[in-house]
Amino acid sequence: MVSAKGGVLQKLTAHLDGSDMLIYFGVPDVHADDACRAAAAAIAIREIIGGIPPLTIQGEKVKVFCQIGLSLGPVFAAEVGEPRGRREFNVLGDTVNTAARLMTKAGENEILMTERVFESIASHFFCEALGAVSLKGKSALTPIFALHAAKGERGKANDRF
Repeated sequence: MVSAKGGVLQKLTAHLDGSDMLIYFGVPDVHADDACRAAAAAIAIREIIGGIPPLTIQGEKVKVFCQIGLSLGPVFAAEVGEPRGRREFNVLGDTVNTAARLMTKAGENEILMTERVFESIASHFFCEALGAVSLKGKSALTPIFALHAAKGERGKANDRF
């Protein structure tokens, strides 16, 4: 689903308390609507994860949920690693770090985004301004927005949007 929208699943890291994914759009192939493609992919991921029933592990119910952060901006994109050893294509920089910080601020099945993403997708998606928050590594407060649904899918969004 990510690649169908023009994105790349770069990295999946599993932890004892969950997992992280790095998905990016605009590298190596750039599209004028990469922000909208990323927003649509985030909504699709949230719908898939939200549809998973609670799991039972050692007799305890465990709720499965996602927390998603979207950021838009310049990145360092290159193949990194040893010249004759392990190498991988990677994206690095403040844009990636900001998305990770938003992910940690997001609630269960919530998609948070920066103002730059909001400005790029607002005409196509239902979004909500949440004010400005402090993010690790940022000296100033960062305005954040919640992504709810594509405008063509009003029935899936809460009626207040």
